[in-house]
Amino acid sequence: MSEFVWRSGGGRADPGLLGGKAVNLDRLTRLGHQVPPFFVVTTAAFRAAGASGASTLPAGLREQIAAAHVEIIPAGEYVAVRSSAVGEDAAGESFAGIHDSFLYVRGPDAVLDAIRRVWASVASERAVAYRTSKGIASDGVTIAVVVQRMVDAVVSGVAFTADPTTGDVHKTVVSALYGLGEGLVSGGLDADLFSIDKSSPAREASRQIAEKTERFVFDSAKRAGVAREAVPAESVTRASLTDAQVQQVADVAHQIERAYGTPQDIEFALDRAGTLWILQSRPITTVEELGPAAGHGLLWDNSNIIESFSGVTSPMTFSVIRRAYATVYRCFSEVMGIAPGIIRRSEPLYQNMLGLIRGRVYYNLRSWYLLLRLFPGFEYNRQFMESMMGVKESYEPERVAPPSLARRYLVELPALLRLLARSTLNFARIRARVTAFETLFEAHYRRWAAMDVSEMRPHELLATYAEMERDILEQWRAPIINDLFVMVNYGVLKRLCATWCGDTTGSLQNDLICGEGGIRSTEPTFRLMELAREVREQPALREVFAKATPADIGRALRRDPRFRDFRAAFDRYLDEYGFRCMNELKLEEPTLRDSPDFAYEVIRNYVMAHSAVDPAAIMGREAEIRSRAEARTNQLLHSWWKRRVFRRILENARLGVKNRENMRFARTRIFGLVRELVRSLGAQLAQAGILDRADDVFYLTLDEAFDFVKGTAVTTRLRDLVALRRVEFDAYRRDDSSTPDDRFETFGMVYSHNRFRGRAAVVAHADGPLRGIACSPGKVVNTVKVILTPSDDARLNGEILVAGRTDPGWVPLYPSVSGLLIERGSILSHSAIVAREMGIPTIVGIPGLTTTLKSGQRVSMDGSTGVVEIVDT
Repeated sequence: MSEFVWRSGGGRADPGLLGGKAVNLDRLTRLGHQVPPFFVVTTAAFRAAGASGASTLPAGLREQIAAAHVEIIPAGEYVAVRSSAVGEDAAGESFAGIHDSFLYVRGPDAVLDAIRRVWASVASERAVAYRTSKGIASDGVTIAVVVQRMVDAVVSGVAFTADPTTGDVHKTVVSALYGLGEGLVSGGLDADLFSIDKSSPAREASRQIAEKTERFVFDSAKRAGVAREAVPAESVTRASLTDAQVQQVADVAHQIERAYGTPQDIEFALDRAGTLWILQSRPITTVEELGPAAGHGLLWDNSNIIESFSGVTSPMTFSVIRRAYATVYRCFSEVMGIAPGIIRRSEPLYQNMLGLIRGRVYYNLRSWYLLLRLFPGFEYNRQFMESMMGVKESYEPERVAPPSLARRYLVELPALLRLLARSTLNFARIRARVTAFETLFEAHYRRWAAMDVSEMRPHELLATYAEMERDILEQWRAPIINDLFVMVNYGVLKRLCATWCGDTTGSLQNDLICGEGGIRSTEPTFRLMELAREVREQPALREVFAKATPADIGRALRRDPRFRDFRAAFDRYLDEYGFRCMNELKLEEPTLRDSPDFAYEVIRNYVMAHSAVDPAAIMGREAEIRSRAEARTNQLLHSWWKRRVFRRILENARLGVKNRENMRFARTRIFGLVRELVRSLGAQLAQAGILDRADDVFYLTLDEAFDFVKGTAVTTRLRDLVALRRVEFDAYRRDDSSTPDDRFETFGMVYSHNRFRGRAAVVAHADGPLRGIACSPGKVVNTVKVILTPSDDARLNGEILVAGRTDPGWVPLYPSVSGLLIERGSILSHSAIVAREMGIPTIVGIPGLTTTLKSGQRVSMDGSTGVVEIVDT
């Protein structure tokens, strides 16, 4: 490289010497794209000539330009002379159209004159104004000049790898017209628009074809520069690009975007031979996200997990559940025969099954699907997993080429047969496994529950938690095997109901599942019903519940000796079921033992109900629904072998659902112990002056708290760390507009340049019926009561309950409602299972439910079809 002229391939492309545009052109050339040949008159030449473009050129510049011209661009060819300012085409400073460019320049003197004029444009009014608006100082501005072979364009355009108007990073927008790109850049001519969805396999483009009456072309009269002329009549309304050309432009644009790692604004031209030339690429400065350009795409979905961890969840809770998921599913892989080496290599997947996005818990679906792919028969099993998790759309994290015939039959088929054999053995022993687990759990739970953790020292708390992990979490094989058992049998039952019984609504299998009995999640509710019966039998106590606030009820029970027996019974309820509350798996949430107001409210609902809430009546409704469904299947299944197969699958599905719900009850109980353990640690840290308050501990992760005790902490300023987290998480709670969508993609670094918005959010239409997943049959017409949080008014007397999501802590409200409408959830979510057991008409998974319905509106719901219609407002 000479001092004043740089040739592509002539060494490192220094932005300070070549300017942004030239560096980008060199990079595009190195990437293998079709870039017109060029050389660069460097910033050193500009500085030597003086900022205004001296009449006397620096010594040797003319000769260096002439030599480069001969070497790079054939004699007699026209060139484009374009600016390349330092900082031009950078992420925040495009300089687009700020400095002058000259097209169809030919001859040494004309080229030198064009270079001078580009230099002089640095001091133009628009350039100065632009720098002022960007806060860029004018002194010391330097500019290089690109001299590039001119493309005699038939069609020119710009490809945006993100929609510049909406910021949609999943769309590529191509704008094209006849002739030179000057018609787009500065001529204000109408152009065709083509929009391509990057994720669409077909990559079909939507088209908006403009009337293109004019174009910019070579000025043949002057034999230099450009002229404006009319477009031939037959081409005015014809697309400037064929479908194949649109795809070619889009494909090249995507390649460039991936190489740069950010959405790009790419200028291109097609010559008379149909060759696609790339003239320039710069970052799009108006989009917030990087999108697919950043790579490392992840899909996040809160599906069923929002049932357990709704809203903002504390760092402590997230750290505990993330650790638990990794431990449990690693154990499951061992049980199912996945090779130890594969499990070790898959550790990053186990550690990243969950994510915390703006304080909210999400499934990392890439990890889930890649872990599922470890198991043979992936394509068959994925459908069952999606049904169980409540995932509405399937997902393919990484496309894998179909296996060869040899691998399919010599490797994958034997592996699938081994998995089936192992699964069959596990399924055959499911009753024994579940019984053994429950026995083991009860023994450990009773021992831990008897401990007074408030008297334990921090290192003793650590040892107890480690014991819980070892003796329970690492033995969580039966629950996870049962989940697979449910996944398979419930999925098969659903198919048999459709294919053998002709059930198109999806409600038959729900009716068959209900009424199994023995589900422990209903026990706390039935106990509250017994307490309500005692209240109804004591007029003085009934008067208190009818008229007093929940806080006043508590005070009356403590002070009035007449209520001593009821108070003792209520205390026994809290001792046994006090951990069962709304958001019961969120360690930071208060339990009924901390604040029993919710339990008082539920008892009052039962006491004031128009008709007595009767457990026997609830079980009777379940039995009737189940009996009708069984009679229907008996009529439809004429073949004895079909009836036998169907009955076996049904029995397995019923057993699995009951086991699943009961072992989730065990999960709730162990979380109750962990809550008390963490609270004790927080109290001791506060007592030692390390934290301000005991509940500050929930703003730490488990490892941060434990590492402080063990001496392995990377920071000991826990009070400052908590203060920082409180500010962040309080902001998440206050700002509803920052709440991420239920399902969205991220790219690159998850917390950088991602808005956490879904591709196409589904919204409810006020002028049409709402639709969801039918879960429990029955038609109801009634007013609705919307309850979204534990602090909302929970007084109910036969209304239809509307909620965003529910967890087991909501179950006591169910007997006081005539129907249940839930925005989130799946057919196997807790709300669906328990509602079926109680015979309550239920629909879940209703998009836009809580933003459409308001308390007091009257609706009609059909739990068999999943349809909700507004009767009046």
